[in-house]
Amino acid sequence: MALTAEQLARALREAEAAHVEYERELGHADPDWPSWYATFIVDHLDQPRGIGLDAEDLRVLEAALHAYMDDFGHEEADVLRQAKATLAKVRAT
Repeated sequence: MALTAEQLARALREAEAAHVEYERELGHADPDWPSWYATFIVDHLDQPRGIGLDAEDLRVLEAALHAYMDDFGHEEADVLRQAKATLAKVRAT
């Protein structure tokens, strides 16, 4: 999967936040911050990022979820909330 500008920007923001904490623990500015950022980002990007669903896959998954909830009623609101939270995570990858 190719890296998008949005994914790189997100990784840089996460690296910045983690590096601030690292410097706080270190007790001084990190003169070799480029190496720290590079290691953080490479490690971060090496982690699995989603399950490869495209827009049509998501549409089918959402339709199936709604059909299930229509069949079994809305008393299972916790299941619906969790499923929507999971779909949001999938979309974010």
